[in-house]
Amino acid sequence: MNIKRFSLFAGIAAITLTTFPMAVNAEGMPPFFSKLNITDQQKEQFEDIRNNTEAKIEDILTPEQKRRFQTIKTLRRQLREAREGMNLSEEQRDQMREIHKSAREDMRGILTEEQRQQIRQEMRSRRGKGGFGR
Repeated sequence: MNIKRFSLFAGIAAITLTTFPMAVNAEGMPPFFSKLNITDQQKEQFEDIRNNTEAKIEDILTPEQKRRFQTIKTLRRQLREAREGMNLSEEQRDQMREIHKSAREDMRGILTEEQRQQIRQEMRSRRGKGGFGR
């Protein structure tokens, strides 16, 4: 993979990763969950699943990978806390989402259809098959 393609892919990944944490509230739930009237029991069940998932992931990692995994979790938490500390209004959060969305669309516009397909396949392989609600 040449440097330009790698840089572009890294840029898209960075925007995706920085947008995703914004889509989670202080309890670690996506914003649309607040519209679902999730009960405390359901929140606990989600937390249990999240904890079990992390434990299973750590079970398959090497010691070095575990250290990196912990670092990533810490950085995401710090990023979320820093973002929360900005006290953004709902309007500002919506504007930031739109700015990130526009940047992603602009980057996608630079790519050929073949390159976009490669990224979609890479994202699918990283996420695995299925997913929530499927």
